[in-house]
Amino acid sequence: MDIPHIKKKLQSRISLHALFVPLELITKVLSLLSVKSIQRFRCVSKSWNTFISESFFCKMHLKISSQNPHFILSIPEYPLTCVVSVLVHRLIENHSMTVVGETCLSLKWGIREVVGSCNGLLCVLFNSITNEKTKYKFCLWNPATRTISEKLEFFCDYEPLFGPIKFSFGCDYLTGIYKIVALHTQQNEDGESNDDTWISKVRVFNLGDNCWRDIQSFSSVPLIWNKGVHLSGTINWLSIHGAYISLCDGERFRALIPDVKQLVIVSLDLSTETYKTFLLPNDFIEVPCFEPSLRVMMDCLCFSHDFNKTEFVVWQMKELGVQESWTQLFRIEYFNLQLNNPPIEVDFFYVEYMKCEIPLLPLYISKDGNTLILAHDSINAVIIYNQLDNTVKRTRISNKIDWFTAVDYVESLVSTDWRYGEGDRDEDDDEYEDQLSDIDIGFGGWTGAY
Repeated sequence: MDIPHIKKKLQSRISLHALFVPLELITKVLSLLSVKSIQRFRCVSKSWNTFISESFFCKMHLKISSQNPHFILSIPEYPLTCVVSVLVHRLIENHSMTVVGETCLSLKWGIREVVGSCNGLLCVLFNSITNEKTKYKFCLWNPATRTISEKLEFFCDYEPLFGPIKFSFGCDYLTGIYKIVALHTQQNEDGESNDDTWISKVRVFNLGDNCWRDIQSFSSVPLIWNKGVHLSGTINWLSIHGAYISLCDGERFRALIPDVKQLVIVSLDLSTETYKTFLLPNDFIEVPCFEPSLRVMMDCLCFSHDFNKTEFVVWQMKELGVQESWTQLFRIEYFNLQLNNPPIEVDFFYVEYMKCEIPLLPLYISKDGNTLILAHDSINAVIIYNQLDNTVKRTRISNKIDWFTAVDYVESLVSTDWRYGEGDRDEDDDEYEDQLSDIDIGFGGWTGAY
């Protein structure tokens, strides 16, 4: 009997069986990879390219990628012409002073700000001023796929406004349509109201129908440094309700708030385009010396504030809109953060005023709830505090990074494609496309949200 021949034939059959891998397993393995690696696998075959492009695979990858968040950071010397991406886990686990970040796409045109982040897409704003009016332009940018959309709709400011427009970005989770929200504040024109009351007017741009629409206003004012934060299909602002007094002392703004209960959260539902008002924690009983902040951390609204100029407090609303779900996560003495207490005002005139500035901003809370990442306005590193052992470390990328610009971001395969509507081109579009042509990207039709 020819044993070697039989053995060789058997090995050949085994290898043929070993070559067959179920598509479900291939899909699962690919969904665990980075976007950069997945893009390379598109070239394996037409079938691979097809299922990688399917919405179900984008959803699967996004769900897994969301467990590995990043920060997008800008360099102040070159405002948002170049940004850096940093893995949050790398910041926490790194034991040295410096972490290396990954430089994202360098743009040859300047962006004023990142309006918001959703499903791996950054909504970026850039504007120009002509003839005493401001033209705002937007585009969607996916740093992971290194693609950027064509120009979205203009928003023109033809009338003087009180204070800057605040822009927010989010997704209507019922329809899967992305929306941009523009908010500006003006004095209440109701003759029965006193002069100290203000109203916030809101417009919404719907990427589904390519138009701006005015929606109902609300009678409170978002705090100066608080932009709207997106959570579960809502935009949320930390606001002052009712009458208050503000003043400017040189370059510093202050607000007199007679009652701490004037501070509330206004929540806009992007599906119904209606508002709800949430109260802050019951134990939040006095106006802090600095403007408090509202962030989304651990997939929940988190409220942070100074207490008595000696402690920094972080609260979490475990269930959106449920007052009883407020839970205190951190109460840290500044001494334990290796920071000095805020200076005491010597001028009695300012005793009851809240400074409109945020010296300490929470950026991230670990899944186990023990580690807090903070940005401080006077240092070029982040503060990483662990409440289990009461330890603090400072980590930086470079001296040029502005940690207060940190935007939460996850890698995704979600498309940025956008199609012009009929008749919405103008004379600035050719210049815009010339700028985009320097970035080596392609365009296509808008495919909606996954």
